[in-house]
Amino acid sequence: MQLFEDLFTRLNALVSGHRLRKALAALLALTAIALALAPVLLPRGPSGEPTLVAARDLSAGTLLTAADTKVIHIPAELRPAGALSGQGPERMLAGAARAGEPLTDVRLVSPSHGPPGTSTVPLRLADPGVAELLHPGTRVDVVAANEHRRQLASAVTVVTVVTSAGESRSRPHSAKGPLVLVAVPSEAATPLASAALDGPVTVTLR
Repeated sequence: MQLFEDLFTRLNALVSGHRLRKALAALLALTAIALALAPVLLPRGPSGEPTLVAARDLSAGTLLTAADTKVIHIPAELRPAGALSGQGPERMLAGAARAGEPLTDVRLVSPSHGPPGTSTVPLRLADPGVAELLHPGTRVDVVAANEHRRQLASAVTVVTVVTSAGESRSRPHSAKGPLVLVAVPSEAATPLASAALDGPVTVTLR
C-alpha cells in the first residue's frame, strides 16, 4: 500500500512540474508579445520640435497674449529659422500673421525695441498729424520733407509712437508732435538719425 502511495506522489509531482513549466512558458510568450506591441499600443509623446504659432489671424501691432498663440510640434526640417518654441517676454507683431503661421524672432518686436539686427531711431515728423495714422507694426518709408523729397529709409517698421508726458492720442499734441520710433537695419540707423536732425522728415505708408 505504501508503494502505491509513493508512486502516486511522484506522478503528481511530475504532472505539477509540467503544468508549472507550461504556465511559465505561456507567461514568457505573453510578455514577449506585450513588449513587441508596446510601441504601437502605448501612447507616444508628440513628434517634432515645439513651435509657437499664431492661434488665429493677427494684425500687425498686436501685443501678443496667451490667447493669441499656441505651441504645436512640427518636424525639424519644416521648422523655419528663428522659430520660437514658446511665449517669451511681452512681444508685439511687426506684421500680420495667419492662423497656424510659425512665429519667428524677426516677426516680433518688444514695445520699445525692434527685431534682432535693427536699431531704433526716434523721428519727429514734420506734420504731427501723420503720427495719428501710425501704430506699432506699420511699415513706412522715411522721406526728407524738403524740396528734394529724398528717401532716407525704405520699408522700416514703426515700433511705437511716444507722446509727451500726460498726453494721449485723443488730445492735441504739442507743436513738436509725438516721437515716432522706427526699427531700421543697424547700419542705416546713424545716417537716418543724422538726416532727421539736419532737416524735417515725414513718412509714407506702405
